[in-house]
Amino acid sequence: MAHDTKTELSSLEDRRCAALIQGDIAGIAELLSDDLLWTHSSARQDTKASFLAALTERATRYLEIDRSDENIRVRGDVAVITGVADMRAVVNGEEKVLRNRYLNVWTREDGRWRMSAWQSTSVPRHRSPESTSFRASHATLR
Repeated sequence: MAHDTKTELSSLEDRRCAALIQGDIAGIAELLSDDLLWTHSSARQDTKASFLAALTERATRYLEIDRSDENIRVRGDVAVITGVADMRAVVNGEEKVLRNRYLNVWTREDGRWRMSAWQSTSVPRHRSPESTSFRASHATLR
């Protein structure tokens, strides 16, 4: 049973990403819980209504989404999915290449899985050891 649920959730994630790329607002809306909280890597938050509005107004357009390192944990009617998302998106007219580590929560509502939360954190680009060293960046504070 657990394997079937994980397969179903992985398929729902595939549908969600495909709908985002295709701009299929109805398809996305069907997958989202009414109490969705979407926290972007910029720390900006959206509700279901504001997230769908941004997609409808094309303020945000997803061009590519590639998920990897995905792990699905199911506990009763709650599933937590973690992974890495490599994305290309146009945000307010500016194309961005994003690499985020994410945590995605799905809940079973009236017998159907719905996405209820998204939290992403930017994965920093590789920098020289000097620029990322905690000691180097805090040496001037002493």
